[in-house]
Amino acid sequence: MEEKTAQPGKIKDLGYYFLNLLSAKAWQYLGLMVHPENGQILVDLEEARKAIDLFSVVLEALKRDLEAEEVRELEFHLSNLQLNFVEKMRQLAQE
Repeated sequence: MEEKTAQPGKIKDLGYYFLNLLSAKAWQYLGLMVHPENGQILVDLEEARKAIDLFSVVLEALKRDLEAEEVRELEFHLSNLQLNFVEKMRQLAQE
């Protein structure tokens, strides 16, 4: 019986996981998701911007390793984050 050894994880997989973490943090700092660390709604646009910008940088670095459908999905997700950021800025400016 041949024993199979586990292959080490690819950077693509780690990057995809990191994008999900950044996305969750961005939504939390946009105040559109409960922050799990304190159970509250928190708005911090500077932190949200950093998470969104970093999402963009990581996505750009991973694009050549992703399938076309994955790239489209992640670009759509990035656009959604960016649009919500702009909307949140507009809302806060009107207050």
